[in-house]
Amino acid sequence: MRRTRAHRRAAALAAAAAVPLLGGCGIQETDPVEAGGPATVEAFYNRNDDMMLFFRTPDGGLNPVLRTVRPSAGFGGDYVGSGPDTAPGPPPTEKTVMALLAGPGQEDRAAGLTTALPAARPGTAVTVETAPGGTVTTNLPFPLKELNTTALRQLTCTIAYSQAADGKVVVKLTGQDGASSSDTCLP
Repeated sequence: MRRTRAHRRAAALAAAAAVPLLGGCGIQETDPVEAGGPATVEAFYNRNDDMMLFFRTPDGGLNPVLRTVRPSAGFGGDYVGSGPDTAPGPPPTEKTVMALLAGPGQEDRAAGLTTALPAARPGTAVTVETAPGGTVTTNLPFPLKELNTTALRQLTCTIAYSQAADGKVVVKLTGQDGASSSDTCLP
């Protein structure tokens, strides 16, 4: 027992002696350096192949998420010919809204994104009508009065960017309860 204590003391003394040696590597101590804001990533939105969906961030804001709906035409073995699933033009707004109502995907949830919208029930549908003046009316399969501001913004921005590359359209939402709301995605 006495010998074990002696070995422990020797090991502790050796470790204590090594600490100053490790700290003396010649690197000067510095003050913290500001590195700026959080990193941003630029994504390229191809309206013919992608849907832009808006989900809620942990701080309550909105974050756009791109979902590819069909592969873009490539060269060689990656070439995709036209067919019913590869029709030219942007995906239909109805399909985009239904994708939003399906909620964030696994990767989106891992990044902290959520939704303020109710899930679409099986068999429900969304209808979209575009007026000559540019207003887009979307009929939703659930009551509108129960939605909070974040949910309304998710719908408005998703529909606006589905209709125009710059998102500059007026979106009118009509709920199953007859309630309506009209807004733009502009800040």
